[in-house]
Amino acid sequence: MYFYNNHKILITLLILSFILIFINIDFQIKKFGKVLKHQDGSEYHGIIKSPPEIKIWKHASEFKSDISIKNLQPYEFRHHFLPPKILGFSSKFFKIEFYHSNSNINIKNINFFFYFQIFVYYFCVIIFYSKLIKLNIKKSIVNFTVFFLLFEPTINQYNSTVFGETIFFSLLILSFVYLIDLPKKNYSYFLFGLLFSVLYLQRSVAMFLIFVPITLLLLNFKQKSFFKILNLIIPFLIILILLGTLNYKRSNVFYFLPTQTIDNLYNYFLPKIDSKLSNKSASQSKKKLMDAKNNFALDNKLDLEIESDRIKFYNFQKNEAIKTILNNKLITLREAIISSMHSMLLNPVEIINTRIKGKDYYKSDLHQKYVKYRIFYSFLIYTIILIGFFYSLKKKIIAPLILLFVGTYFFIISSWVGYTRYFVPTLLSLCIYFGFGLEFIFAKIINLKKYYKNV
Repeated sequence: MYFYNNHKILITLLILSFILIFINIDFQIKKFGKVLKHQDGSEYHGIIKSPPEIKIWKHASEFKSDISIKNLQPYEFRHHFLPPKILGFSSKFFKIEFYHSNSNINIKNINFFFYFQIFVYYFCVIIFYSKLIKLNIKKSIVNFTVFFLLFEPTINQYNSTVFGETIFFSLLILSFVYLIDLPKKNYSYFLFGLLFSVLYLQRSVAMFLIFVPITLLLLNFKQKSFFKILNLIIPFLIILILLGTLNYKRSNVFYFLPTQTIDNLYNYFLPKIDSKLSNKSASQSKKKLMDAKNNFALDNKLDLEIESDRIKFYNFQKNEAIKTILNNKLITLREAIISSMHSMLLNPVEIINTRIKGKDYYKSDLHQKYVKYRIFYSFLIYTIILIGFFYSLKKKIIAPLILLFVGTYFFIISSWVGYTRYFVPTLLSLCIYFGFGLEFIFAKIINLKKYYKNV
């Protein structure tokens, strides 16, 4: 009873959040847990719909059948390491079979995996809540922050997917606990380093996130930061070496970055630059670049069935992208800014709408229909966050500024892709500003009520 009386708003928010999520998961599974059709007549599964989700599903099924060190990375390290392993391992407990006997996708009991993700997320939010309370941040601000983390739909829509975002967000929130109150004891940073390693294994976009705590340690502890930084880096390097060794044993090439990160610029960003340079349409530029890399493979007699040859293929694309970018800095900067601004347009209905339309969504009327609502919603959220930014500066509270550093990292490293999904870690990092913003707004409303009451 004592705990409830002191934290009843937190408990109420958690209960309400879970009720809404439970209803949403039940609805989504009933509505989309089947084979649907695109406009061209091709079929897709409503829950496991996109190529990345299908790969995670397939690899999770394979890992479940052989949970061993040998089977940790039996294929090219193309995307993310942990999501299929977590799904595959947990499926043993949740009795997820993945496929019917006819090889069709079987999502029976997938709801238990979604609940598992949610409870991991709740656990990390509670720890973060406790840390903010310990730092003597006003309780109403902390409650508003938790409200944002539990109910903001752009963040929470991923808890009914197998992408792995929800667990990644959970780990990121856990890292906030360390970052806003850096431990003084050196040995604590070994665990901190492990956390950042797991963050990277869950999502490759966190590869260089470790430089955020390193910078903070140098600023806070100066000469005394050496052993802290060393303890932080050692577990991170160990994980990278182990990952590189797994890849080397399979391919005879030592690497620890997902190969997708090597050719991403070429495939997702370079067409925008080439389109401006050659005054061609985006589709024409994509075809030109596709032909160029295929010609490279032919000229160099690369066998793309062999992983080491594929890596040469990816490196060619990386080098071409970097060369073009460096030779066209102004166009690159302009396109990067446009893509980054586009990524900031929040899309809280992306998951459900892509389930409705599948691959047709981004060119559909449904996508266009929601743009005006997304603009209004984004404006509302950013206005509250901006108010919170100035209010926290006035109050000289440092914690949200530290998380802004994290958000800036994610924005620089991934916003150029242009998709809202890549902006969500940045949005998550602005949670305390949202709390300060709502605190300021409610305080003004209360003061106005008092003023008019006394007039």
